[in-house]
Amino acid sequence: MKTFFSIIYLPLGSDFQEKISIGMVMSNGNESIIRVSNSKLNVIKSLISSHKFSILKNYLNNLVNDEIENNKLGQFDLKLNNSNDWINEGYFSYLNRYSNNLVMFSEPRKIDMDIEINNFKRLFEKFVFHLEDEIAKVKKATIYSRVKAQLYTKIEENVNLNVTLKSSDFKELLTPVDVNFIGKNGVVVAGQTIDFVKRHYNLEHDLTSFVSFSKAVDYSRDQKGKYFLVGQEPNKKDHPKNHRTWKHVMESHLVEYVDVNETEMIQEYIKSKSVTPFFEKDSDSE
Repeated sequence: MKTFFSIIYLPLGSDFQEKISIGMVMSNGNESIIRVSNSKLNVIKSLISSHKFSILKNYLNNLVNDEIENNKLGQFDLKLNNSNDWINEGYFSYLNRYSNNLVMFSEPRKIDMDIEINNFKRLFEKFVFHLEDEIAKVKKATIYSRVKAQLYTKIEENVNLNVTLKSSDFKELLTPVDVNFIGKNGVVVAGQTIDFVKRHYNLEHDLTSFVSFSKAVDYSRDQKGKYFLVGQEPNKKDHPKNHRTWKHVMESHLVEYVDVNETEMIQEYIKSKSVTPFFEKDSDSE
C-alpha cells in the first residue's frame, strides 16, 4: 500500500461548511503517524462549549494514543475486525463521507513519500499548523497487521477471513464471536490473534470468547477441531498479570498457541491438511 494522508477537521457550524484543521494522519498501512496541534486546540477551547471540548479532547486522546477499546473508533461506534487494524486508505475514505458532528476527515490523498517524521512535518505544517517540538507518535505495526501481512494472503484461498460467527452457524454459541479465519478438513479449523499487552480485562474477555467458541463448536459437532491462537509474550516486568495469563495459555493447551513470528506453521498445516473454506465463497469475492 502506498503512503496516504488525511487531515482531521473540527466543524464549527452545523452545515459543516465552516471548519478548521486540527491534525493529520499519515500511514502506509503498517506504520502510521498521528498528530494533533495543541496550539490550535487551545484556541478552539474558547470557540466551543466546555462539554463539547471535553468530548473532543477525549476522542483525540484515544485516536492518538491508540487506546480504542471494544472495536470502537472513538465516538463513531463502528464495528471493526480488529481494534488496532483500522488505519487504512479505504476506511479513511469512508470516514470522509461520514460525520458525527465532532470531527471530520479529508479524503485520503496518496503521496510518494516514506513514513518518517520530516515528511510528516512538511505536510502537517502545510495543511494544519506549525508542528511543535514535541515528538509525533510513530505507531509501529501491531500484532494484528503483522499477522495480516504474514499469513492472510497465503491462506485466503483455503479459509474464510475475518468472520463473525453466530448461533445460526453453531447452535451452541451463546453470543457472536469474531475469528480471524475459519476452514474445514473434516473438522473445524479456526484461528484468532490476541494482543497480550491490552488491558487485562479485555485480554481475558477475548481469550474466554475464543476458548468458549472452540468448546461450543466441538460440542455441537461432537468432534474436536483445530484451533490456533496467535500471540506474543508480553514483557513480564511491564505486564505481570498479562504475562501470567500468557503463560497459562501456553501451558494449558486449550488451544494451540503460535508465536507471531512462527505463523508459517499455520500456513503449512492449512496447506498440508487440505483445508477448505468453511463457508461457501461467492465467485466474485475474496
